[in-house]
Amino acid sequence: MPSIKVLAIDGGGIRGIIPAVILAEIQTRLGMDLFKAFDLIAGTSTGGIIALGIGTACKNTGPYSPGELLDLYVQNGPAIFRKSIVTPERQLFLPKYSPDALQSALEQFFGDAQFKSALTPLLISSYDLQGQIPFFFKSHKIASDPTYNWRLAEIARATSAAPTFFPPFHLTRGSEDYALVDGGVFVNNPSMAAYAEARSLYPEALAFTVVSVGTGDRQDQITYASAKDWGLIGWAKEIVPVLMDSVSEAVDFELRALPGCTYYRMQVPHLQNASSDMDDADPENLEELQEVAGEYVASISDQLTRVCAELRGGRGSDMPGIGRVPTLAQS
Repeated sequence: MPSIKVLAIDGGGIRGIIPAVILAEIQTRLGMDLFKAFDLIAGTSTGGIIALGIGTACKNTGPYSPGELLDLYVQNGPAIFRKSIVTPERQLFLPKYSPDALQSALEQFFGDAQFKSALTPLLISSYDLQGQIPFFFKSHKIASDPTYNWRLAEIARATSAAPTFFPPFHLTRGSEDYALVDGGVFVNNPSMAAYAEARSLYPEALAFTVVSVGTGDRQDQITYASAKDWGLIGWAKEIVPVLMDSVSEAVDFELRALPGCTYYRMQVPHLQNASSDMDDADPENLEELQEVAGEYVASISDQLTRVCAELRGGRGSDMPGIGRVPTLAQS
């Protein structure tokens, strides 16, 4: 029985360089666009941007390659995360960065492409502050409800609106409106959400393969001595990475225990000389992130061989006995 193949990509800001490098290697080994190998692609924050890039017809009539997404980070990262002498004071009262450079990069990268151009079902996470509930962008809902179609630049902006770094994104749907922030506040590793969505999309499937790509283990340690006296100001700097890291580790535990699910987690275990900060876009750090990702890819060559052997046959939903979920780009 063929398995349903799911790709999930973590959040992590500029560290999105790491999954871009890993996915570039997988695509090279497969010899085909990634959307042809997966029945569902999910992403959070920077991973959501990558998912949109590789899973939609946003570049003329096809997707971007992971290598082109790597260029997006290298070329636009310094402008998106540009710091000045007033940055420390600004972040006490305002988001650390203006969204203008991020919005400009997303508009340039995605243009007027819309969510309905999805080439395989996509699940992009965000969180609605007004409703205090998770908000998932689901491309496969557009066929039955056109109001779920938005411009890709809007979705990318919503999923990457990391609290304290960028302001929320205001999105409307008919008479409803949302104040959306980075989905990493509840699913920084979107693998479990992606698995649940795949089970819903393909209820007749008996086996699932989840390929989960991380942005590097931060290896941060907060001691009792340093945290015991923190109040609002002390926690303000640390709460976002603490939340994002903790939910990622929980997903690892949960998916490894599920029967009928083969879970491949690709996570750089140590960033070495690269910064763990999601907004360190100094040229030296951009090079370090690429180097550590390249070394990691070389170190997991055998695992990549196993993963690609499983993916090479293409989407499980294209096999007899499993229904295919249509997307507007395919109909």
